[in-house]
Amino acid sequence: MTVFKRKQVVALALVLLIIVAGYLQYSYKKSSTASADKDAGKIGEAVYVENSDSEDPDFVALDEEGDAAAASKEANDLFAEAKLNRDMTRSKSESALKEIIEDENASQESRDEANKKMIEMVERTDCEVRIETLIKNKGFEDALAVFADDGTLDICVKAPTLTASDVAKIADIASRQANIEISDITVKNIY
Repeated sequence: MTVFKRKQVVALALVLLIIVAGYLQYSYKKSSTASADKDAGKIGEAVYVENSDSEDPDFVALDEEGDAAAASKEANDLFAEAKLNRDMTRSKSESALKEIIEDENASQESRDEANKKMIEMVERTDCEVRIETLIKNKGFEDALAVFADDGTLDICVKAPTLTASDVAKIADIASRQANIEISDITVKNIY
């Protein structure tokens, strides 16, 4: 394969990864029913909460243990699948960036940019893992933290409900670990 074709393949792979990541982010944001509050962002104040409520016509009470166990298993599968998808996407991006970094025919500028993106990806991944671990240490069964391309942070927590205090704790952890404003953090419960 010629160098030109190889560069085209790498560029195409990067474009496809960006498109897939954008689609996943869009579909994730679209599924979120929380809305941003322009005046939000004070520590200790609930910013975003999605909570199942019995007055909601779509709410289905889980009266039987079997239904609750099935819902819990489904949530476990959702968290595991989301983390796996995130890791696979990052692995593909990492491979593409490594190719650019190691390509002797690539310009120094391209190699430097790929190296910078690789470092940012590693830092974001490390931050997401720290946030997830700290949230689980607060007593939540599972958590998923994902940075968006615009620097905002989405957090899903496995919990039947979230109180304003829970949301404040989670947002505080994420804000401190990611060094971002609380208004840039969305917290959602899944159960």
